[in-house]
Amino acid sequence: MRHLKILVLLITSTVFAQTDTNPSAALKNLAPPSSPAFVLMDLTPSNIIVPENIQAFSIQTISAFSGDSSNGLSNNNYAVEFQPYWYVKRENMNFFKYNNLKPEKGSNEENLKPSDYTCYNVFGDAWKRASVSLALMNGNFNVFENAQSYVSVGARTRLLSFKTNEQRNAIMSQYSAYEQFMSSQEVIMIFANTDLTRPQKNTAITNLETYKTIADDFEKALNRKPLFALDVAVAYSHFMGDKSQDLDDAFGRLGVWASGDLAFYTPTIGDNGHIHFYGVFRYLRDGLNINPESGGLRIEEAIDYGAKLELELDNLSFAYEYITRDIDNDNEKRSIGSIRYKINNAFTLNGGFGRNFKSDGETVALFGIQWGIDFGSSVSLGSK
Repeated sequence: MRHLKILVLLITSTVFAQTDTNPSAALKNLAPPSSPAFVLMDLTPSNIIVPENIQAFSIQTISAFSGDSSNGLSNNNYAVEFQPYWYVKRENMNFFKYNNLKPEKGSNEENLKPSDYTCYNVFGDAWKRASVSLALMNGNFNVFENAQSYVSVGARTRLLSFKTNEQRNAIMSQYSAYEQFMSSQEVIMIFANTDLTRPQKNTAITNLETYKTIADDFEKALNRKPLFALDVAVAYSHFMGDKSQDLDDAFGRLGVWASGDLAFYTPTIGDNGHIHFYGVFRYLRDGLNINPESGGLRIEEAIDYGAKLELELDNLSFAYEYITRDIDNDNEKRSIGSIRYKINNAFTLNGGFGRNFKSDGETVALFGIQWGIDFGSSVSLGSK
């Protein structure tokens, strides 16, 4: 797992420090979230998403079905999303900075100790969590008689996050436990064994029972969600046109929105158990409307607002969301229950069942697969 690898390389950094070798860690993100380009079109099992982690690169597919099998999406709906952070040079990154811990202003940057990282950067995820997505979709979207093609682009980032003093102290406490472990007699004896190569020393250390306990406790501390997080996103879709219906390519839909997550850690239901209360507010400029007089598309403005309750049980999550769309003094509703299962670090399955916007009361089922791929997702993990 991601944080376990961080700890492994934090430990091996002590060994490598004797040799000018700079350790790095694969900071694997655990569950790629649904693309903003999909969320804009109301295709995802959940429209209210505040992702904790974003894969360096992910591929996603979405299918939707309703009471009338001809009314919905085709199977040709794909999105790709990438996180620029992993593709550019990252200067002076370390374990503490990656976890948004920072020293007080005026501290001597040249002689920082782990105990100096006493502050928290609430905006520290803005660059690390930024992503860009592109989606190709085909469906009638409860607007057209026949399936139509769209291309969408989107971007999002975590504007701010907040961890409590208790959460931060837990991380630092586990780091102190790691430091004490690295100074223990059993570790020193492994370092002093000249018959072992560096990889063999690393293996010997990670096989120690004390290390396994520290790694498990460290994993739990790092996996705790922020008490509050706020994500912002923007996406645009373009209608590709349909000559058979005399429809030219045109503006599809533009959305700008913010989603907040209030998360409460509940270890009694799982090591990574959380109860989430989400809220969303979105401005929508919607071109997916047929003008009854001309037969062409017309643009309407709308406001979405709603809430979601989610129960997260380690790799399995259950949620229910309700969103109201105010459009031209009329309201549309989205009421969907969803389930999310993370098979492993690469594959995540999503499913939703309920009523979507413009579904005319019909029950819809949405199913999505997300496949995350890491390309060079690593940073140097020294403590300086």
